[in-house]
Amino acid sequence: MRHTSPLQNTSTLISDAERGLGQDEFFFVLQPKLRLQENRLSGFESLIRWRHPEGGVLEPAYFLSVVEDSALAGRFTDLLIARAANTLVRWKLAGRGDLSLAINLSALELGRKDLPGRLNALFASLGVDPGAFEIELTGVVHPDQLDWLVDVIQAVQAVGVHVALDDVGAGFNSLTLLQQLPVNIVKFDRSLIRQVTVNEESRRMVETLVRLAQNHGKRIVLTGLETSEQFAWAKTLPDIEGQGFFISEPIDEAEIDDVFFRPANGYQTMSGR
Repeated sequence: MRHTSPLQNTSTLISDAERGLGQDEFFFVLQPKLRLQENRLSGFESLIRWRHPEGGVLEPAYFLSVVEDSALAGRFTDLLIARAANTLVRWKLAGRGDLSLAINLSALELGRKDLPGRLNALFASLGVDPGAFEIELTGVVHPDQLDWLVDVIQAVQAVGVHVALDDVGAGFNSLTLLQQLPVNIVKFDRSLIRQVTVNEESRRMVETLVRLAQNHGKRIVLTGLETSEQFAWAKTLPDIEGQGFFISEPIDEAEIDDVFFRPANGYQTMSGR
């Protein structure tokens, strides 16, 4: 379902977004991912926000789908990639080159013909490991896109970038996508996780899907971990990464160093666990 901005109609929103790009109104918050059994920070997902001069801070649900259907889509992709690359450089210089950083792209943006070459040149010029950069494939994937999308994913992977399939479990064709798309990472949607501690059948289904994906060589990220019970259950599964408000809400990029990069103390969730 498309969210419309509480401020404007579509044409005005696009005009405002073009102005916002020029005036640096868009910023990023980062949500951490945790290697659960090791209690170790593994990386972050970068989430865009819009500091609108009239409407306040807007989340992407209110503007991104409109922008992705407009002529501004490429400029937003360029912004996401450049900001993420510069962040990875900063982390490497700070001795945290072990962390990954993910951005979200639609299938159409992932499929830009020049994207693999641009990524390869960018990371080579910055001296950043492309394996630390992840692209999360978002939005609806239609069955007639599958053959094309397989080629697109493999072209990006050839550069060394990892590709994640987002929101698995949220759509009716998730299992088909899981089986056919050669992604590196599978992110299970919060709608699946919500029921695992209250419904045994749901728990067994999720655990079966996790094993299926792992048997196909995929890394697994469980999103939407919001309670201590969900967190405890997720830690019983082998080789799992977790993400959600119980671990941490998204943090302003400028605060990451103070909140997460603590020397030799290990990682703590925002709730202190």
